Amino acid sequence: MNDKQRQSPETVALEPEKKLGGNARFANSGANSGAKNSKDKQRDPKRPRKVTRDYLMNYATWYLERFAASRARLEKLMRGKIRLSVAEYGTDPEEAEQWMKSVLSACEKAGFINDDAYAMGRARSLLRKGKAIRVIAADLSARGIASHQIDHAITELKAEAEQAAYEEVRGTDPNIAAAAAYARRRRLGPWRRPDIRDEKREKDMAALARQGFGYDTATRIINSDLEELSDLLSMIDGI
Repeated sequence: MNDKQRQSPETVALEPEKKLGGNARFANSGANSGAKNSKDKQRDPKRPRKVTRDYLMNYATWYLERFAASRARLEKLMRGKIRLSVAEYGTDPEEAEQWMKSVLSACEKAGFINDDAYAMGRARSLLRKGKAIRVIAADLSARGIASHQIDHAITELKAEAEQAAYEEVRGTDPNIAAAAAYARRRRLGPWRRPDIRDEKREKDMAALARQGFGYDTATRIINSDLEELSDLLSMIDGI
């Protein structure tokens, strides 16, 4: 794929400016003025694109090919394009709103947007990174996922963690497993060198607290040995 094919709908190709060679500093002032004006033009802010339904569809498919997104996220981005087009070209905002809704519906029907799948996938990813359950719920909410979809994703996530866990730790709150996963990723507590572990204990406790884990959970993880946490981490590693 060449460079032009990789460009977004916003990109306008600019030819590289040719450098003057030889005794260019002795060139006449008109030539220098022309070069300066050329540079100034390149520095001018790019005008927004005029919104049409085709443009919004092209933008949506371009974006969704590169990033996972919720319906709310894509809608927010398109609304920004519409506002700029209304201000710059006098685009009819009501007509543009209908175009946007049409594009969103088309993307949903094609399976490019699926908030349930998006919420579940992001929840899994965050749990693997060691994010607390309440932090995961807040993240999904900030991304425009509906509350009932968040509840469903969290319920499914807990069920997956339970199924993935070794028998010895089934029934354990996956929040505790997430804390262990975060400690492992950041080399906290039992993952520290033995000679500095006690010295860093309070710092490690604070690190878990900043991630949304309670004092009891943080204490359990930081005070544990690696062998005690290996079974617990099966809840994270198996999903």
